[in-house]
Amino acid sequence: MSLDKQGEDQTTLSGPVVQKSKTQRFLRRPVLTGAAALALGIAAFGAGQILSPSLSTAQQIKTEAPKAAAMLPGFADLVDRVSPAVVSLEVVAAAADEGPSADDLEGMPPQWRRFFEQMPNQRGNQARPREQRGGGSGFFITSTGYIVTNNHVVEKAKEITATLKDGRELKATVVGRDERTDLAVLKVEGGSFPYVQFAPEARIRVGDWVVAIGNPFGLGGTATAGIVSALGRDIRGEGNIADFIQIDAPINPGNSGGPTFDMSGRVIGVNTAIFSRSGGNVGIGFAIPASLADRTTKQIIEQGKVTYGWLGVLIQDVSREMADSWGLGSDAKGAMIGGVTPGAPAAKAGLKRGDVVLSFNGQKIESSADLTRRVGQTRVGEVVRLDVVDAKGNRRTVPVTIMARPSEQQLSQADPVPGADAAQPANPAANSLGLSVGPLSAQARTRLRLPANEAGVLILEVDPDSRAAERGIRAGDAILTANGQEVRSAEELDAAIASARAAGRSFIGLFVQSQSGGGGFVPLPLEASPKSEPKK
Repeated sequence: MSLDKQGEDQTTLSGPVVQKSKTQRFLRRPVLTGAAALALGIAAFGAGQILSPSLSTAQQIKTEAPKAAAMLPGFADLVDRVSPAVVSLEVVAAAADEGPSADDLEGMPPQWRRFFEQMPNQRGNQARPREQRGGGSGFFITSTGYIVTNNHVVEKAKEITATLKDGRELKATVVGRDERTDLAVLKVEGGSFPYVQFAPEARIRVGDWVVAIGNPFGLGGTATAGIVSALGRDIRGEGNIADFIQIDAPINPGNSGGPTFDMSGRVIGVNTAIFSRSGGNVGIGFAIPASLADRTTKQIIEQGKVTYGWLGVLIQDVSREMADSWGLGSDAKGAMIGGVTPGAPAAKAGLKRGDVVLSFNGQKIESSADLTRRVGQTRVGEVVRLDVVDAKGNRRTVPVTIMARPSEQQLSQADPVPGADAAQPANPAANSLGLSVGPLSAQARTRLRLPANEAGVLILEVDPDSRAAERGIRAGDAILTANGQEVRSAEELDAAIASARAAGRSFIGLFVQSQSGGGGFVPLPLEASPKSEPKK
């Protein structure tokens, strides 16, 4: 279904806005008297230039008198034009057995607050509320009644009511939701609705003016203005698929799902989260970019769901220490593979733990999040080229056919069930890293969620004064590789340490599988432990 078809019954709200406000010409000037006036007169004497003692004439930044075009813009015409497309959402959800905590409600760390909040319930004589009510925002993207909002606003909804600017209240149904982007599409019956359009091609810059319209605290249509504060923010860590736009337009609980407009009335983002320790606005808000929102909502309307590309790897950033241990330059960037899912596209292409992905279809990979976004936004069935380097410094280009990402339930079912701990031998000898290791038993493999054929050694003891202890390595963890080489015994680990020293490396990269079930590369310095350093 095309979302940009226009007919005689449609009212499009995007397009340039002519600013006609004259109030910006009248500025209140402060009156200076006494010493202040004298100081200003002295400073203005002599061509009106004041040189800082730390700046030479050549370094001084020249200033000009403010012009009318540089003054604050008026937003009234823009708001009048686009606000009819924005709706307030009231959501009724089934009551939980226990009241949700702040973290449950937000679905993220306390400082990253989403804008949908449960409102007080009228309990009456009931021991527990029979339902919960919340508020959010949304906006029409077609004249036929499709509304965009956030997934977290409607994910538990039993009933949704959309209130239009003209006061009409319409029942809305969920067309589809997508948890990864936090987007959802609703549908109301009717037609000829005023609508706005995404601007996926918009080239926004830090400093551009923006306007956010929404339903803060259930007050109804409210407009706030600010600027684009930053681009490319990663606020959700692992699994994040969006480069969020940071804005300082005041947004608060209830703004969730509302649009962010540029000065031409185009939707450049969907408000989704704020940074706040108190829950209120502090001038740091985040919007899902229009390019991602446009692609996601079209898939939801056409298919009822969103399909993502999948590589099937666990990845982490390449730190400066890991780059040293791999023999890469200190400024090397990329995504280091910490694990490969059997049968996944990466496994079929021959990618292994310890490979570092440097580029994706010829474009440099800046971080693990960068690779996640690129893979997730790739069409299923497309063949991509990955430039990778292994721990020995061998570089190669690997073609990979991207598959559809399995559901979260399917991915979790692939994990083995934890079991009992393995027995540990007594009095193990520690190596130069302060680690005592032994063979991996079947019980330890089960507990650490490792397959039966996985190489590795079990960490039996950790010197509390060692660098390994400082970096969070604990007894019960397992070391699977050292500088990209599989290790199956204490002797093989010692040999890898000696090889790294002989190669002039300052660090050795160990892949450590932790008891929590996760794993990752940990760089350890090849130097004396704190215990053996001379005391002053």
